[in-house]
Amino acid sequence: MKIFAVVLAISLTVSGAGWLYLESDPARPTPSTAVDVPAFIGSPAATRPVVEKSQRFQHPALAPVGLNSMHNDAAQSDSYPWSGPLGIQPEASTRQFHRWLGSCVAQTFNSRGQMIGTCVTPFGVILVARDPNTLEILARQVITRWLPIGKKFSGGVYFHLDSQDRVLLATNDMAIQLWELTQQSGDYQWSLQESIPLANLLDSAGTRPHRIIDVIPDWQGNYWLITRAGVVGMVSADGEAGAAVSLNIHGEQEGIDNALAVGEKGVFVVSSHAIYSFRRSSEGELTMQWRQAYDRGSAAKEGTMGFGSGTTPTLVGRDYVAITDNADGQVNIMVYDQDDGAVVCKHGIFPADKGTTENSLASVGRSLIAENNFGYSGPKNVPTSEPGLARVDILADGSGCETVWENLEITSPSAVPKVSEASGLIYLYTRDEANPADLHAWYFTAVDFHTGEPIYKLLTGTGWLFNNHYGSISIDPDGAAYVGIMGGLIKIKDSDL
Repeated sequence: MKIFAVVLAISLTVSGAGWLYLESDPARPTPSTAVDVPAFIGSPAATRPVVEKSQRFQHPALAPVGLNSMHNDAAQSDSYPWSGPLGIQPEASTRQFHRWLGSCVAQTFNSRGQMIGTCVTPFGVILVARDPNTLEILARQVITRWLPIGKKFSGGVYFHLDSQDRVLLATNDMAIQLWELTQQSGDYQWSLQESIPLANLLDSAGTRPHRIIDVIPDWQGNYWLITRAGVVGMVSADGEAGAAVSLNIHGEQEGIDNALAVGEKGVFVVSSHAIYSFRRSSEGELTMQWRQAYDRGSAAKEGTMGFGSGTTPTLVGRDYVAITDNADGQVNIMVYDQDDGAVVCKHGIFPADKGTTENSLASVGRSLIAENNFGYSGPKNVPTSEPGLARVDILADGSGCETVWENLEITSPSAVPKVSEASGLIYLYTRDEANPADLHAWYFTAVDFHTGEPIYKLLTGTGWLFNNHYGSISIDPDGAAYVGIMGGLIKIKDSDL
């Protein structure tokens, strides 16, 4: 999963009161251009729950499954046990985050039902708390100022909610931070509870720059982190002990573009060359359990952000871990044994030379959902990519994989697919290909998990501000969905009949 941190090459000097503009809240709907396109396509869904549920495991240090990160859980499953919108007279509402540009890329929900998320502006990353009913902002905190221009990101965009409702993230100041939402005299604010410096730890690995992508605890409470330059680090919960290693295994420096997955058997990392499993040994050492190189092809594919796999590793229960490769011709889903890295399957998806996956796979039971992102080139360009959505199942005996269905008509340029086990629906953010190629008309779309057929599409808005550009879909326990877009945030819910 990637976020285009900044899309406008803005070079300004901002000081004093200028930073207030960074935190401005227009408190208005995201502006939508007026065009004549269908507002709703299809019909409401009939609930068809997924029969084979996921083997979900609760991370002892994180918030409940489904509610602790952009990808829902430590396994990066991108699936929910509860239902999302069924398309029953659905309603869409929006909230603009910044007058220029403000993409609210990741959302989840704390134990009090408040929405917690990160939003990105041309000036940096903002930690935000909202009322999910109104989308009103309750509190905000600048985490990182002035991001590098481009498609690479760091500095707190990825975050995790821990078991105490605190936000865990890493900053570009080379520190792990824990933030708590507190309240005084009726007003909410973010309070920094803990900060663990990382400069010395990262310097010990010798590879710069130190742009931290993600940080997450393992089952023992140690914090694991990764940097764009290919450093994997581990630090104890008290910050007193740690180690870091640079992924330069065969004399070629490997980079990292994706987040971490953590299970009881280890910490899983995908680099530009290989997939790894790490753990902390009984002696407290950072230990590589296994490494498997994948086919990274001869060059980056059109629509990718790096040369190599575009996926965050996805754990399938306690047995498997899955990614996609970057092979020339047809891209493959790669499934590995969590214990030793043995290849369970290498399974081709999407047409040759017209397929790539720049998003995490979604996992439900033994099923993997993959989306085609080939050709997507950014929010203000023609927002198209090659169509493609596929369901691939791991065989029950672990002897391989099979394609259950492949839909080559659905175009979802950059939103990670999210799956509801309760409703049996896959949720996407799509363009309607029946519209002109240069029309930025965006739809929240539900697809049948069992057949791959679209059920309904709800128009969310038109114009490039409604492009999600890798902003995620989130579903709350009450069944409402939220999509981060370039112009802020969208909420989709069924009508209260």
